[in-house]
Amino acid sequence: MVADRLPPLQLPDQTGRRAVVTGASSGIGLATALGLAAAGAAVVLAVRDESRGALAAATIRASCPGAIVSVELVELGSLLSVAAFARRVGTEPVHLLVNNAGVNAAPDARSAEGFDLTIAVNHLGAWALTAGLWPALVAGTARVVNLGSLVAGRGRIGPGFGTPTGSTSRSYANSKLAQVVFAGELRRRSAAAGAGVHALAAHPGWSQTRIVDPPPPALGELAGELIGALQSPADGAQPVLLAATDPRPGAYYGPTGRGGAAGSPGPAPLPRAALVPGVGSRLWEMSTELTGVALEP
Repeated sequence: MVADRLPPLQLPDQTGRRAVVTGASSGIGLATALGLAAAGAAVVLAVRDESRGALAAATIRASCPGAIVSVELVELGSLLSVAAFARRVGTEPVHLLVNNAGVNAAPDARSAEGFDLTIAVNHLGAWALTAGLWPALVAGTARVVNLGSLVAGRGRIGPGFGTPTGSTSRSYANSKLAQVVFAGELRRRSAAAGAGVHALAAHPGWSQTRIVDPPPPALGELAGELIGALQSPADGAQPVLLAATDPRPGAYYGPTGRGGAAGSPGPAPLPRAALVPGVGSRLWEMSTELTGVALEP
Protein backbone atom coordinates (compact mmCIF):
# COMPACT_ATOMS: atom_id res chain seq x y z
CA MET A 1 0.00 0.00 0.00
CA VAL A 2 1.41 3.39 -0.99
CA ALA A 3 1.55 5.84 1.92
CA ASP A 4 0.05 9.32 1.76
CA ARG A 5 2.62 11.95 0.81
CA LEU A 6 0.51 15.08 0.61
CA PRO A 7 -0.85 17.00 3.60
CA PRO A 8 -4.63 16.62 3.90
CA LEU A 9 -6.59 19.06 1.76
CA GLN A 10 -8.48 21.66 3.80
CA LEU A 11 -11.96 21.73 2.29
CA PRO A 12 -14.60 24.44 2.71
CA ASP A 13 -17.43 23.48 5.05
CA GLN A 14 -19.84 21.16 3.24
CA THR A 15 -22.51 21.03 5.94
CA GLY A 16 -25.99 20.97 4.44
CA ARG A 17 -24.77 19.69 1.08
CA ARG A 18 -25.75 16.28 -0.31
CA ALA A 19 -23.15 14.47 -2.40
CA VAL A 20 -23.45 11.37 -4.58
CA VAL A 21 -20.17 9.55 -5.28
CA THR A 22 -20.18 6.57 -7.64
CA GLY A 23 -17.70 3.76 -7.19
CA ALA A 24 -17.31 4.83 -3.57
CA SER A 25 -16.48 1.45 -2.05
CA SER A 26 -12.72 1.68 -2.66
CA GLY A 27 -9.85 3.68 -4.10
CA ILE A 28 -10.36 7.23 -5.30
CA GLY A 29 -14.13 7.02 -4.76
CA LEU A 30 -13.85 5.99 -1.12
CA ALA A 31 -11.17 8.62 -0.46
CA THR A 32 -13.36 11.27 -2.11
CA ALA A 33 -16.41 10.23 -0.09
CA LEU A 34 -14.37 10.25 3.11
CA GLY A 35 -13.05 13.75 2.41
CA LEU A 36 -16.51 15.12 1.70
CA ALA A 37 -18.02 13.44 4.77
CA ALA A 38 -15.24 14.82 6.95
CA ALA A 39 -16.10 18.30 5.66
CA GLY A 40 -19.73 17.84 6.72
CA ALA A 41 -21.48 16.67 3.54
CA ALA A 42 -24.17 14.01 3.59
CA VAL A 43 -22.69 11.42 1.25
CA VAL A 44 -24.50 8.77 -0.77
CA LEU A 45 -22.15 5.92 -1.62
CA ALA A 46 -23.28 4.64 -5.02
CA VAL A 47 -21.83 1.13 -5.25
CA ARG A 48 -22.47 -2.15 -7.05
CA ASP A 49 -21.74 -4.48 -4.11
CA GLU A 50 -23.77 -4.13 -0.90
CA SER A 51 -21.22 -5.71 1.45
CA ARG A 52 -18.35 -3.61 0.14
CA GLY A 53 -20.55 -0.53 0.35
CA ALA A 54 -21.38 -1.29 3.97
CA LEU A 55 -17.69 -1.74 4.75
CA ALA A 56 -16.89 1.59 3.10
CA ALA A 57 -19.63 3.32 5.11
CA ALA A 58 -18.26 1.78 8.32
CA THR A 59 -14.77 2.99 7.41
CA ILE A 60 -16.03 6.53 6.94
CA ARG A 61 -18.01 6.49 10.19
CA ALA A 62 -15.01 5.15 12.10
CA SER A 63 -12.83 7.95 10.72
CA CYS A 64 -15.51 10.65 11.04
CA PRO A 65 -17.85 9.99 13.99
CA GLY A 66 -21.22 11.55 13.23
CA ALA A 67 -20.71 11.37 9.47
CA ILE A 68 -23.91 11.28 7.44
CA VAL A 69 -23.42 8.47 4.97
CA SER A 70 -25.74 6.05 3.20
CA VAL A 71 -25.31 3.22 0.70
CA GLU A 72 -27.28 2.85 -2.53
CA LEU A 73 -26.81 0.09 -5.08
CA VAL A 74 -26.35 0.83 -8.76
CA GLU A 75 -24.88 -1.09 -11.68
CA LEU A 76 -23.61 1.52 -14.10
CA GLY A 77 -23.38 -1.10 -16.83
CA SER A 78 -27.17 -1.35 -16.81
CA LEU A 79 -29.30 1.58 -17.92
CA LEU A 80 -32.28 0.07 -16.06
CA SER A 81 -30.29 0.00 -12.81
CA VAL A 82 -29.13 3.58 -13.35
CA ALA A 83 -32.69 4.78 -13.94
CA ALA A 84 -33.94 3.02 -10.79
CA PHE A 85 -31.12 4.53 -8.74
CA ALA A 86 -31.89 8.02 -10.04
CA ARG A 87 -35.56 7.64 -9.12
CA ARG A 88 -34.65 6.63 -5.56
CA VAL A 89 -31.93 9.19 -4.93
CA GLY A 90 -33.31 12.09 -6.95
CA THR A 91 -36.27 12.78 -4.66
CA GLU A 92 -34.17 15.38 -2.80
CA PRO A 93 -31.74 18.03 -4.10
CA VAL A 94 -28.25 16.82 -4.96
CA HIS A 95 -25.53 19.44 -4.52
CA LEU A 96 -22.61 17.41 -5.82
CA LEU A 97 -22.33 14.45 -8.19
CA VAL A 98 -18.94 12.78 -8.59
CA ASN A 99 -18.95 10.39 -11.56
CA ASN A 100 -16.01 8.39 -10.30
CA ALA A 101 -16.92 4.75 -10.96
CA GLY A 102 -14.89 3.08 -13.64
CA VAL A 103 -13.72 -0.25 -14.99
CA ASN A 104 -10.95 -1.43 -17.28
CA ALA A 105 -12.82 -4.45 -18.63
CA ALA A 106 -11.79 -7.22 -21.00
CA PRO A 107 -11.97 -6.25 -24.70
CA ASP A 108 -14.96 -8.49 -25.36
CA ALA A 109 -16.92 -7.64 -22.19
CA ARG A 110 -20.33 -6.11 -22.86
CA SER A 111 -22.88 -4.24 -20.79
CA ALA A 112 -26.48 -5.28 -20.19
CA GLU A 113 -27.44 -3.36 -23.35
CA GLY A 114 -24.59 -4.81 -25.42
CA PHE A 115 -22.17 -1.87 -25.33
CA ASP A 116 -18.44 -2.13 -24.71
CA LEU A 117 -18.45 -2.57 -20.92
CA THR A 118 -15.68 -0.05 -20.27
CA ILE A 119 -17.46 2.63 -22.33
CA ALA A 120 -20.80 1.70 -20.77
CA VAL A 121 -19.68 2.02 -17.16
CA ASN A 122 -17.19 4.84 -17.48
CA HIS A 123 -19.24 7.13 -19.72
CA LEU A 124 -22.69 5.98 -20.81
CA GLY A 125 -23.69 5.06 -17.25
CA ALA A 126 -22.42 8.41 -15.99
CA TRP A 127 -24.34 10.17 -18.78
CA ALA A 128 -27.58 8.38 -17.89
CA LEU A 129 -27.08 8.97 -14.17
CA THR A 130 -26.46 12.69 -14.67
CA ALA A 131 -29.57 12.91 -16.85
CA GLY A 132 -31.68 10.95 -14.38
CA LEU A 133 -30.59 13.16 -11.49
CA TRP A 134 -30.83 16.38 -13.51
CA PRO A 135 -33.92 17.84 -11.72
CA ALA A 136 -32.26 17.13 -8.36
CA LEU A 137 -28.98 18.66 -9.58
CA VAL A 138 -30.75 21.82 -10.76
CA ALA A 139 -32.60 21.99 -7.43
CA GLY A 140 -29.25 21.81 -5.63
CA THR A 141 -27.46 24.30 -7.93
CA ALA A 142 -25.05 21.41 -8.14
CA ARG A 143 -21.55 20.73 -9.26
CA VAL A 144 -20.82 17.66 -11.40
CA VAL A 145 -17.30 16.25 -11.39
CA ASN A 146 -16.32 13.66 -14.01
CA LEU A 147 -13.20 11.54 -13.66
CA GLY A 148 -10.67 11.88 -16.44
CA SER A 149 -7.27 10.24 -16.74
CA LEU A 150 -3.72 10.80 -17.89
CA VAL A 151 -4.56 8.62 -20.90
CA ALA A 152 -7.62 10.67 -21.97
CA GLY A 153 -5.49 12.43 -24.58
CA ARG A 154 -5.02 9.10 -26.36
CA GLY A 155 -8.77 8.62 -26.72
CA ARG A 156 -10.99 9.13 -29.74
CA ILE A 157 -14.66 9.98 -30.13
CA GLY A 158 -16.02 9.00 -33.49
CA PRO A 159 -17.93 6.37 -35.45
CA GLY A 160 -18.36 3.13 -33.54
CA PHE A 161 -18.13 4.76 -30.13
CA GLY A 162 -19.77 2.37 -27.67
CA THR A 163 -18.93 -0.82 -29.58
CA PRO A 164 -16.07 -3.07 -28.46
CA THR A 165 -12.74 -1.80 -29.76
CA GLY A 166 -10.82 -5.04 -29.33
CA SER A 167 -8.43 -3.23 -26.99
CA THR A 168 -8.90 -2.65 -23.27
CA SER A 169 -6.52 0.31 -23.24
CA ARG A 170 -8.19 1.93 -26.25
CA SER A 171 -11.67 1.58 -24.77
CA TYR A 172 -10.44 3.00 -21.47
CA ALA A 173 -8.79 5.99 -23.14
CA ASN A 174 -11.92 6.63 -25.22
CA SER A 175 -14.15 6.48 -22.13
CA LYS A 176 -11.97 8.88 -20.16
CA LEU A 177 -11.77 11.36 -23.01
CA ALA A 178 -15.56 11.15 -23.21
CA GLN A 179 -15.87 12.03 -19.53
CA VAL A 180 -13.70 15.11 -19.93
CA VAL A 181 -15.55 16.21 -23.07
CA PHE A 182 -18.92 15.53 -21.45
CA ALA A 183 -18.04 17.78 -18.53
CA GLY A 184 -17.09 20.65 -20.82
CA GLU A 185 -20.17 20.36 -23.00
CA LEU A 186 -22.47 20.04 -19.99
CA ARG A 187 -20.89 23.14 -18.48
CA ARG A 188 -21.43 25.06 -21.72
CA ARG A 189 -25.04 23.98 -22.15
CA SER A 190 -25.94 24.50 -18.51
CA ALA A 191 -24.56 28.04 -18.61
CA ALA A 192 -26.43 28.81 -21.83
CA ALA A 193 -29.68 27.56 -20.31
CA GLY A 194 -29.13 29.29 -16.97
CA ALA A 195 -29.53 25.93 -15.19
CA GLY A 196 -27.03 26.79 -12.47
CA VAL A 197 -25.16 23.47 -12.64
CA HIS A 198 -21.37 23.66 -13.08
CA ALA A 199 -19.63 20.65 -14.61
CA LEU A 200 -15.90 20.01 -14.66
CA ALA A 201 -13.43 17.13 -14.63
CA ALA A 202 -10.46 15.94 -12.64
CA HIS A 203 -7.88 13.18 -12.94
CA PRO A 204 -6.00 11.46 -10.10
CA GLY A 205 -2.62 11.16 -11.79
CA TRP A 206 -0.78 7.90 -11.38
CA SER A 207 -2.43 6.41 -8.30
CA GLN A 208 -2.69 2.99 -6.72
CA THR A 209 -6.29 1.91 -7.28
CA ARG A 210 -8.14 -1.12 -8.59
CA ILE A 211 -7.73 0.55 -11.98
CA VAL A 212 -4.19 1.77 -12.58
CA ASP A 213 -3.77 3.96 -15.66
CA PRO A 214 -0.83 2.51 -17.61
CA PRO A 215 1.77 5.12 -18.53
CA PRO A 216 1.66 5.85 -22.28
CA PRO A 217 4.20 3.71 -24.20
CA ALA A 218 5.70 6.88 -25.66
CA LEU A 219 7.04 7.78 -22.23
CA GLY A 220 9.64 5.02 -22.50
CA GLU A 221 12.25 5.54 -19.79
CA LEU A 222 9.93 7.88 -17.93
CA ALA A 223 7.62 4.96 -17.15
CA GLY A 224 9.90 3.93 -14.30
CA GLU A 225 9.80 7.44 -12.90
CA LEU A 226 6.00 7.42 -13.07
CA ILE A 227 5.86 4.12 -11.21
CA GLY A 228 8.09 5.65 -8.55
CA ALA A 229 5.61 8.53 -8.32
CA LEU A 230 2.68 6.22 -7.58
CA GLN A 231 0.28 8.03 -5.27
CA SER A 232 -2.01 6.71 -2.56
CA PRO A 233 -5.77 6.79 -3.22
CA ALA A 234 -6.06 9.64 -0.69
CA ASP A 235 -3.46 11.71 -2.56
CA GLY A 236 -5.02 10.81 -5.91
CA ALA A 237 -8.40 11.97 -4.67
CA GLN A 238 -7.15 15.46 -3.88
CA PRO A 239 -7.69 16.87 -7.42
CA VAL A 240 -11.22 15.42 -7.32
CA LEU A 241 -11.93 17.02 -3.96
CA LEU A 242 -10.49 20.33 -5.14
CA ALA A 243 -12.70 20.19 -8.24
CA ALA A 244 -15.69 19.41 -6.03
CA THR A 245 -15.18 22.29 -3.63
CA ASP A 246 -13.03 25.00 -5.26
CA PRO A 247 -14.88 28.31 -4.67
CA ARG A 248 -13.83 29.42 -8.17
CA PRO A 249 -14.14 26.22 -10.19
CA GLY A 250 -12.24 25.83 -13.41
CA ALA A 251 -12.45 23.19 -16.14
CA TYR A 252 -9.96 20.45 -15.29
CA TYR A 253 -7.87 19.51 -12.25
CA GLY A 254 -5.03 17.08 -11.58
CA PRO A 255 -1.70 16.66 -9.79
CA THR A 256 0.73 19.44 -10.65
CA GLY A 257 4.01 17.52 -10.47
CA ARG A 258 5.82 14.94 -12.61
CA GLY A 259 3.89 15.71 -15.76
CA GLY A 260 0.59 15.39 -13.97
CA ALA A 261 1.43 12.01 -12.44
CA ALA A 262 1.74 13.14 -8.83
CA GLY A 263 1.93 16.11 -6.53
CA SER A 264 -0.30 18.80 -5.11
CA PRO A 265 -3.63 19.33 -6.85
CA GLY A 266 -4.31 22.26 -9.12
CA PRO A 267 -5.57 23.28 -12.57
CA ALA A 268 -4.58 20.86 -15.34
CA PRO A 269 -4.38 21.34 -19.11
CA LEU A 270 -7.24 19.80 -21.05
CA PRO A 271 -6.28 16.95 -23.40
CA ARG A 272 -5.87 18.22 -26.97
CA ALA A 273 -8.48 15.72 -28.11
CA ALA A 274 -11.00 17.46 -25.87
CA LEU A 275 -10.42 20.77 -27.67
CA VAL A 276 -11.31 19.59 -31.18
CA PRO A 277 -14.11 21.85 -32.51
CA GLY A 278 -17.50 20.17 -32.37
CA VAL A 279 -16.38 17.17 -30.32
CA GLY A 280 -18.71 18.05 -27.45
CA SER A 281 -21.81 18.27 -29.65
CA ARG A 282 -20.82 15.05 -31.41
CA LEU A 283 -20.45 13.18 -28.11
CA TRP A 284 -23.74 14.63 -26.84
CA GLU A 285 -25.60 13.33 -29.88
CA MET A 286 -23.98 9.89 -29.71
CA SER A 287 -24.63 9.52 -25.98
CA THR A 288 -28.29 10.43 -26.44
CA GLU A 289 -28.72 8.04 -29.36
CA LEU A 290 -26.90 5.11 -27.75
CA THR A 291 -28.65 5.29 -24.38
CA GLY A 292 -32.02 6.62 -25.45
CA VAL A 293 -31.66 9.01 -22.51
CA ALA A 294 -32.01 12.72 -23.20
CA LEU A 295 -30.24 15.34 -21.13
CA GLU A 296 -31.71 18.79 -21.73
CA PRO A 297 -30.36 21.55 -19.46
